[in-house]
Amino acid sequence: MVIYDGIYRWGGKRKMSARPISWWPSAYRLKIIDLSKSKSGVYILKPIIIVVSDTGEGASATNCAQYLVKSVCQDFNLDFNKVIWIEYYPKHPVRMEVASLKPMTQVGTEKFYDVKWRPIRQNELEMIKPYISEARNIVINHKK
Repeated sequence: MVIYDGIYRWGGKRKMSARPISWWPSAYRLKIIDLSKSKSGVYILKPIIIVVSDTGEGASATNCAQYLVKSVCQDFNLDFNKVIWIEYYPKHPVRMEVASLKPMTQVGTEKFYDVKWRPIRQNELEMIKPYISEARNIVINHKK
């Protein structure tokens, strides 16, 4: 079930004590899918799929991924540990990548992550095809 499909805007200012996503206003196209609501009887470890793409306004989603993921999860009340973050590149419409966020350290209450990107896997692609029309054009590249 799609729980959000729209533009996510960031004003470039600090929210309370949280670090901003970026220091200038930015906008991203987001689609948030909750697979737990559409796969009854099946337990999915990471049931929330967030597909993000740049709008061309502000900072790149790739470059500020750890802060963008945390902000989106907080604003939509999503469990960070149950999210698969996928970036779609409209300028390269045959490519999607998945972020792997590995905890590195914590300073006070803020956690910092190492972000690595990998090509989307076939099973992940099949899960999002009913919700993301662009996914039908994705080519899985198995180069090593």
